[in-house]
Amino acid sequence: MNHRPFSLICAHTGCGTAPDNTMASFMEGIAMGSDIVEVDLRVTKDGTVVLMHDHSPLLDEMSFEQLNQLENRMKINPAYEFHTIATLDEILEKARTHGIKLNLDIKTEATIQPTIRSIQRSEAEDLVFITGCSNGITDSYSGIKVLYNTPEDLTEDEEREYASWSRAISESAHAGGYFGLNMDYKTCRREVVEEAHALGLAVWVYTVDDEEAICNMNEIGVDEITTNEVTLLKQLRAQRG
Repeated sequence: MNHRPFSLICAHTGCGTAPDNTMASFMEGIAMGSDIVEVDLRVTKDGTVVLMHDHSPLLDEMSFEQLNQLENRMKINPAYEFHTIATLDEILEKARTHGIKLNLDIKTEATIQPTIRSIQRSEAEDLVFITGCSNGITDSYSGIKVLYNTPEDLTEDEEREYASWSRAISESAHAGGYFGLNMDYKTCRREVVEEAHALGLAVWVYTVDDEEAICNMNEIGVDEITTNEVTLLKQLRAQRG
């Protein structure tokens, strides 16, 4: 029986043993053999984009140089005793060196413009996809691939009229100049994949760690799966030949 090509594998930050959003975690994602590595982005007081999931008041109070001092970064997370705070500029350089793509989950609107500047400064438009906050990006920067974030939960009406919802959400993303849909996998079904593909949109799903769910997402035709179980996805891909 012929199967479609296996979905691209995106390593969710922290999928290995290193703490989330550190350079060590990023390098683990590459070493595991993923196609894409996901990182979370926030911005410091002086406009430096850093890898960080949760907000800290120190981001608003300190420059990157101040924030990256041991005593300050440990106030954010004890894991920083052994890891410096990584910047997007550093990650873009590593991504280019290792030939890896990036899934940039921008956490705040304030981080959008500094992120765009970093991408442009590194001439990394070909390496990145944006799945987080994205207001205004598709209107102003045609060279950057942005995914449309669909709701994490569907209403009763959307569940009942899923085909109509699929068509509407795909048309909205297409009209907005988006590269594709970024979906919680629990809301993703074959109908939305078909509607999106008919309009030339990709469909990405997160965060899928269960083998049955992974196989289901692949069979309905999603283009990318974000996971903490990169090794499992690699094994499933190898089994398909």
